[in-house]
Amino acid sequence: MNRTLVESARCMIEHAGLSKRYWGEALTTAAFLRNRCPTLATGNDKSPHEAWTQKEPLLKNLKVFGCHAYVHIPREKRSKLDARSVLCLFLGYSDHEKAYRFEELSSSRIVVSRDAQFMEYTFDSGKRGQVGSSTSVKIADVDEATDGADRDDYRNQDEDDGMTEQPAVPVSTNERPQWQQRQSSRR
Repeated sequence: MNRTLVESARCMIEHAGLSKRYWGEALTTAAFLRNRCPTLATGNDKSPHEAWTQKEPLLKNLKVFGCHAYVHIPREKRSKLDARSVLCLFLGYSDHEKAYRFEELSSSRIVVSRDAQFMEYTFDSGKRGQVGSSTSVKIADVDEATDGADRDDYRNQDEDDGMTEQPAVPVSTNERPQWQQRQSSRR
């Protein structure tokens, strides 16, 4: 089980583009998710959470680790002209209440909240919180190291097929917008 959790945490950190500094949060989140996955060990394909609590886990609240989220700031903690939300990094699920754990991007403070808007396809660019150097290889580095002769051959084949490019959007020669043209035709 330890290897499964560590590999899951490693994948989540890499997918989110985070540094190894977040391994504890990723490991806790991996365990949370693993406990909600069905397994034959509990019998009848139940999840460990369901076997322990006798309740089916709520899967609709699961979010992507390391994504950005805007966390709502309660009215009591802001003035009239302050922002109503703050940009945060999603770190996982709270152990003590039905809420999420976030790191505020501006102050690196840990925030626990239920009220957030998740942007599950938006992650940090670069390794956030990175202390040392990285040994990972980027795809651009691999492309530069490979010989581009094969790609040029394919490009030449495409260019010689005699096809001309067509504009993606049809161009109208009328000066008025389309909605004005429709109105004038009704009169």
